[in-house]
Parts: sequence; structure tokens; C-alpha cells
Amino acid sequence: MKRFLVISSILILVACNTGLEINTECVLKHTAEMVKFENTAGDIEEAFVNLSWTWVYTTPNGDGVIVERQISSDYDSIAYVDSITSLMTFTDTSDLLEPNLAVSYRLGFLVGKSVDYFVTTDCTIPGTQHFVQPDTEFITIDTTATATLTINFSALAGFDETDVAIYETSFSQIDSILNTPIEELLQILTNPLVDTTLTNTQLVVYGADALFGTLSFYIIKISSSKIGQLDYITDTSIGLRAFMRRTP
Repeated sequence: MKRFLVISSILILVACNTGLEINTECVLKHTAEMVKFENTAGDIEEAFVNLSWTWVYTTPNGDGVIVERQISSDYDSIAYVDSITSLMTFTDTSDLLEPNLAVSYRLGFLVGKSVDYFVTTDCTIPGTQHFVQPDTEFITIDTTATATLTINFSALAGFDETDVAIYETSFSQIDSILNTPIEELLQILTNPLVDTTLTNTQLVVYGADALFGTLSFYIIKISSSKIGQLDYITDTSIGLRAFMRRTP
């Protein structure tokens, strides 16, 4: 019994450092994500907090789970998950979520007209990424074999590495990109032309003449993630910038 208690205590300590909250009833995982799409018409920012929880022993009885959020002094009810299942999820996409905001969530069983709170978790929305270069949607790239594309961005506090990827899209108009929801835009960014991880803040892409055409927009995606000791991603910040190539 003493050995079990020691192992449980270690698990709880490690979990709290990796986006997990464990108590005698459930295991709750939270991930906070900040996305910023920079463009000359006006930057677009969206934040998400994903909550998922599962039961340690058995699925409990109850009518559903109340999700409450605390930003200032009080908890406010923001959602009701209306069935108790083995794995439950909720995503907070509120406009109240901002970069570097500290936020707390509380979950409670709804049984009849009473609420029994069973877990609380805290998280902080990550800061936003920022492109220094390119700073426009139209980039001049010459037609020589030595043509390059240079990407510069600001270092994001609290993150040691940044993944930089470039994707070709089917968009030929910047307005079409701006009118696409962020969630949908992220889903279509697959099969990158360039994908590398940096510990500094500059990437020089060689062979740009052969890599980038002039008929469609490309999207640069920079992303940084904090990964805990149990390999659970707890916080992610993503920056997007669209460009179309022009020749001299």
C-alpha cells in the first residue's frame, strides 16, 4: 500500500507539469493553442483551449458535466456536456481568450439540480508569433539558380525551438485566404515544401526559383510547442503568413 501511494504521488507531480491533472476520479488533459495570421489587411488571432478527461476507475453516474471558466474573480458556466462517456472533450474558442492570459477551468457533475465539482485546472494562453520578414503578401524572387527566400521572425518567450514550414495552396487571391476560418486553414496545410526546426530566428530557403511558382499563394507556418516529461503537448503558438511570388 505504501508503494502504491508513493508511485501515485510521483505520477500526480509529473502530470501537473505536462498539461495533465489527476485525482481519484479522472485524468484531465488540457492544451492551449494560440494562432496568429499576419497580413497587411489586419492580423487575425484565435485562441483555443482543449479539455479532455477520462475516468480512472469507472464511468460515474450523472446527467452530464458542467464546464466553468475563471478569467477574473469568479467562475462562469460556459458549457454543458450532456452525456457521461468514458472519454469526454470540450474546446473553448471564446473571444475572451487572449495571448498570455491566465485562465482556470472547473468541471462538475450535474445530478438532478445539484452540481458536484470534481476537478480544476489552470493554464496560460501562449504568446503570439511575429514575422519580421516577409512583411508583405507579394515577394520578389529572381530567376537565377542562386535565388533565395529569407524568413525572419521574433523569438517567442518560453519556447526554445520553432518549426518552420512552407505550404503551396490552391488560393490565387489573398481575400480567399482571409475569408477561410483559421481551423479550416490549418487543416489544409499538408505536405510542406519546406519543413525544418530551428533554434534561431532565421531561415534561408535556397533554390527559391525552382521551388515557388507565380500562380498561387504559399503559406509560411511557424510553430512552437512546449512538450512535457510525458510527451504531452501542453501549449502551442502558431504564426501564419501568406505570400505570392513576383519576378523582377
